[in-house]
Amino acid sequence: MNPQMSLAAAAATLALAGAAIAQVQPSPAPAAPAAGAAAAGESPDKPQRACFFNRDIRGFAAPDDKTLYLRVRNKEVFRLDMMGRCPDLDWENRIAIDSRGSSSICDPVDATVLVRGPIGVDRCPVRALTRLTPEEVAALPRKSRP
Repeated sequence: MNPQMSLAAAAATLALAGAAIAQVQPSPAPAAPAAGAAAAGESPDKPQRACFFNRDIRGFAAPDDKTLYLRVRNKEVFRLDMMGRCPDLDWENRIAIDSRGSSSICDPVDATVLVRGPIGVDRCPVRALTRLTPEEVAALPRKSRP
């Protein structure tokens, strides 16, 4: 038998077998979406990504050297938890956020906080990025609100 014909016959056999298996296997029933997620038009399986752009940051507050709160677009507040101590973060009047790849920040690895220290600029990697709810923002001590 010709090798090309053998390959074609094998491919046809596999295609028929795959079609037969697909007909026998029941398709899983779609899960009912969560009421809140369906109303908001988002998938219940995936949490909503908390993204913002560098240019939308309007203010900040640092209650200690491991936590930074950012006011974004005048209505949202994000908490950035540092991987370790970020010297002078809670004393500095100006900081910078260095974003990797683009100006969009969606994950902790997207941002590095830059703080001017006595010897130069300290680069502080971010461990966690969380968008706070209005209730969480209201519960912050006044000094910690951006």
